[in-house]
Amino acid sequence: MPLVTTFDVIAARGLLEIITDVIVAVIMLAGFGAAGLATAPDDLWGPCTALLVTALFGCGIGYTNAVVTVFWRGWDKLYAQVTRGLYFISGIFYVPGMMPDWARDALAWNPLLHAIDWFRSGFFAVYQPHWLDRPYLVILAIIALLAGIGLERGLRRKLSEPL
Repeated sequence: MPLVTTFDVIAARGLLEIITDVIVAVIMLAGFGAAGLATAPDDLWGPCTALLVTALFGCGIGYTNAVVTVFWRGWDKLYAQVTRGLYFISGIFYVPGMMPDWARDALAWNPLLHAIDWFRSGFFAVYQPHWLDRPYLVILAIIALLAGIGLERGLRRKLSEPL
């Protein structure tokens, strides 16, 4: 029997999260539809693509965090604080179009802002933000995924050593 590697565990966890999120989204949209609310996105391809790219970005960050956590025990505590801040500046609680240009331009460096606005623009055809940069998110997702998998693969022996 082949050994289960760190790659296998992280890939399985990422796939489980994606499947869970899709099932929850379908149940919620079906519930909203049953309640008589409009639930269908204006462009189904947009939100699906945004979710896929965001999932790839998240898996890449997850691989990187898994490796860094092995070598730096306090990383998970620091990363939790950083991501908590990213949630507040990612456009979840507000629409970036309502912000001053200087603030929105600063926040546009956050890839999560692009992911959320990409999803929004697919759901609502009238919402087409000029600051949305889809290639920026795709390129960062590819870089994060390659970096995370590369770190895991390059340090696999060190990761499997007993502590």
